[in-house]
Amino acid sequence: MKKLFLGLSAILINYFVVAQTAVNIIPQPNEMVINKGNFIFSSCTRLQFDVSLKDAVEPLITKLSNAAGIDLLSKSNCTKKTLIAIAIDKTILNDEGYQLNIIANEISLKAKTAAGIFYGVQTILQLLPAAIESDSLQKNMQWSVPCVAIKDQPRFGYRGIMLDVARNYMPLEFIKKLVDLLSMQKMNRLHLHLTDGQGWRFESKKYPELNKIGSYRKGTSLNTTYDYNSRPADTLNGGYYTQEQLKELVKYASSKFITIIPEIEMPAHSEAALASYPQLACLDSNGNAFPYPQKIQNEYCTKDETFKFLEDILEEVMDVFPSKYIHIAGDEASKENWKKCKYDQQRMKEEGLKNVDELQSYFIKRIEKFVNNKGRFIIGWDEILQGGLAPNATVMSWTGIDGGIKAAQQHHNVIMTPEAYCYFDRYQSDAPGEQVAFCCMVTLPKVYSYDPVPAELKDDEKKYIQGAQGNLWTEYIPVPSKAEYMIFPRAVALAEVDWTETSNKNYEAFTERLIHYLQRLNYYHVNYSRHLFDIKLSTSLINKKVVVVLGGVPKNHIIHYTLDGSTPTEQSPVYTKPISINESATIIAAVLQNGTVLDQLKKSFNLHKAVGMPVTLQAAPDKDYNKGGNSAWVNGCLGNDEQFSDDEWLGWEGKPFDGTIDFGTATTTDSLQTRFFQKANSWVWVAKKVTVQTSDDGKIFKTIAEKNVPIPSHDNAAPFSISWPKNTSRYLRVIAEPLGKIPAGNTGAGDEAWLFVDEVSVY
Repeated sequence: MKKLFLGLSAILINYFVVAQTAVNIIPQPNEMVINKGNFIFSSCTRLQFDVSLKDAVEPLITKLSNAAGIDLLSKSNCTKKTLIAIAIDKTILNDEGYQLNIIANEISLKAKTAAGIFYGVQTILQLLPAAIESDSLQKNMQWSVPCVAIKDQPRFGYRGIMLDVARNYMPLEFIKKLVDLLSMQKMNRLHLHLTDGQGWRFESKKYPELNKIGSYRKGTSLNTTYDYNSRPADTLNGGYYTQEQLKELVKYASSKFITIIPEIEMPAHSEAALASYPQLACLDSNGNAFPYPQKIQNEYCTKDETFKFLEDILEEVMDVFPSKYIHIAGDEASKENWKKCKYDQQRMKEEGLKNVDELQSYFIKRIEKFVNNKGRFIIGWDEILQGGLAPNATVMSWTGIDGGIKAAQQHHNVIMTPEAYCYFDRYQSDAPGEQVAFCCMVTLPKVYSYDPVPAELKDDEKKYIQGAQGNLWTEYIPVPSKAEYMIFPRAVALAEVDWTETSNKNYEAFTERLIHYLQRLNYYHVNYSRHLFDIKLSTSLINKKVVVVLGGVPKNHIIHYTLDGSTPTEQSPVYTKPISINESATIIAAVLQNGTVLDQLKKSFNLHKAVGMPVTLQAAPDKDYNKGGNSAWVNGCLGNDEQFSDDEWLGWEGKPFDGTIDFGTATTTDSLQTRFFQKANSWVWVAKKVTVQTSDDGKIFKTIAEKNVPIPSHDNAAPFSISWPKNTSRYLRVIAEPLGKIPAGNTGAGDEAWLFVDEVSVY
C-alpha cells in the first residue's frame, strides 16, 4: 500500500477547502488525505482494543449500539468481518495526537495515550452521519465512513471553556451535558467559576456558614444584597454543590478526558464569603468593623485569620479536584479598604511593601506557596501581574493580550482569553431580538479569526502560550438554555482555533462543516445561536423610499425574506436585488438549509413625514455611537430593542439631542414618536424632558410642545410620544435633555448620564 501520510503543502491545504462537503470534521484535522471508497459498519463489524482504553472507546460502542443497533463487542460468527483495530503506539510524539487509517474493510486507530484514542474516536463519529448522535434506533440508514488517512494532533494542550456558576447556579445535569458537548469537539478543560460576590457554590465542611448564607443571596446577580435579617420572608436565589456531587462530576468529566479546574475568588469578589464570615473583612478608617449586613466589602483583609480560612478552603478544594491547576482569580481588586485598614497597613509595614499593588502580590505569592507545597499550581487573571508575578503562576490573560505578552516574556505559562475574542457573555449579533448580553460584540467569525499566539512574542517565548479559553460569565444568564445559546456555536469555533494549525484554517470551509455539525447538536437539543454568517443589511434613501441591500452570506447560500414580520420559509421570496420599501414594514431575512434557520436578521421600517429630509444636529453623537451617521434618526429604520450599539441608535454623553428637520416646504404636523434607551447599569438613561419647536425661516423658533419623560421600570428601548395642535411650518426642532448627573445608589453615580435616541418619527 502506498504511503498515505503526506506533508502539508499548499495543494493539500487547498484540497481541504474543497473537500469539506464530503468530510465534515471539527476541529479540522491537521493532515488528511481522502481516498476512494467507504468502510461500512454492520453486524459483522468487530472492535479490537485493550481494556485499559475502555473510556476512550466507549462513545463509539454506545452510539453505534443506540443509533445503529450494531454491537461491536458481539461474539457471533460472521463469514466476512470488518475490523476496527485500536491500539496504543508510543512512537507517536504528541500525547493527544492520533493516526487514523480507514480502508474498505478495516479501521486502524493508533495513539500514544488514551486521550489520543478518544479524539480519534470522536473523528470516526463525525465521519458517520449526524444521526449517530441519536439515543434511539435510526432505521433505513447506511452507517458508513469515507476512506481517509489522518495524522492529527492539537496545536495547543489547553483547550477550554469557563462556566460561571457563581452569578447564577447551574444544575449539575447541565454541566454534564456541557462536558459531553465539549468532548465532542476535542476540548479538554472546563473551568468552573465556583465563588464570587453573588454566590458561593462549593460545599465547605469546615466553614458551614458559606453554604447557609453565602450560597443564597437576596436580589439579582446585578443587584445583590446580603441583608438576611428578613431572610425567612425572602425569595432567595442560589444553591451549592456538595463535595460528593463535585467528585462525581470530576469522575464523569475525566471519563471524557476533560479536566475540571476550580476557581475560588481572592482577594476580591468575596462578598458572599464575607457575608458568611464578616470577621475576615477589613476595618474602616475609624478602626471599626464594616456595618454588616448593610454593606459588604469586596476584598478579604490580609490578616492571618484570612489566610488560615483560605488555606482550609483550598485544602478542601484540592481534596475534591485533582487538577494540576487551582484558579485563585486575583482580578479587579480595588484595594481601597487596604489603604485604610490597620491590619493591612501593619502587614505592609512588616513585609516592607511600598503600596497596595505590592500587598496584592504578597497575597497571591503567599497563596501560591501554600498551593505549590501541595503539589499544585495556581492560575490567576492577568491582574496578578500587578506588584510582581508569583514565581510559578500561570496567567490567564483576559483584559487584552498585553498581560499574556508580559507573562510569556517573563517565561510564565499563559492561557489566552482576551475579552474581545473569547468572552461569550457578549452579544454575537446586533440583530433585533437578541437576548440581553454584556455590551459589545463577539461574533462567530471574530472568535474563529483569533490567533492565541501574539505576534509580539519572540520564537522562544511563544512556547509559553498554552492555548485559549472561552469564558461565559452569567450575570445576564439565569438558565441553562440561555447559557447554551451564548456558548454555541462560538465554542465550536474556538475548538478549531485551539486544535488546528493556522495554515489549515478557512472560515468559509468551517461554516460549511459547522452546518453539518449543528445537526449533531440538534440531537442533544442544544439551544444554539442561529448567527452563522452575520447577515448584513444596509439602507439608502431614494425618492423618500428606503432601499434595502442584503449581504454577508457566502455565494453558495441564498437569502429568503418576508416583509410582514413572519419567519421566512424556503417558499418565501429569494433575495436577488435591492428591495424597495414603499410603506412601513418589518423585513426578516434568513438563510435556511433543509428547513433549519442558519442565520436570521429582523429590521423594522417606519415611513413617516421626516424620512429622508435634510437635518442638522447642534452636537454630533459620540464617535463610538454614530454608526448610522448624523441623519440616522430620520432614515426610516428602527433600532434594536435590546441593545444600543447597532447602526440606528445615536448616543451622547451628558449632552442633549438637539436636531432640526427641514421639510423644504411648509408641512403640517401634530405628533412625533421616538425611543430612548434605558440601561442604568451601563450609565444609559432616558431623556429628562422633550421640547418641540417650529420655525418658518430656520432662525426664530417657537415652542409648541413640552413633555417630561418617565423613567421606565425595565431596561431596553423605551417608547416616547408627544403631540400638539396641528401646526404648519417648514422647520421642526426636537430637543431631548439628558438626565444629567446619575443619581446616588446607581452605577456611575455622580457621572453624566448617556442619552441614546432612535428614529424620530414625525406625523
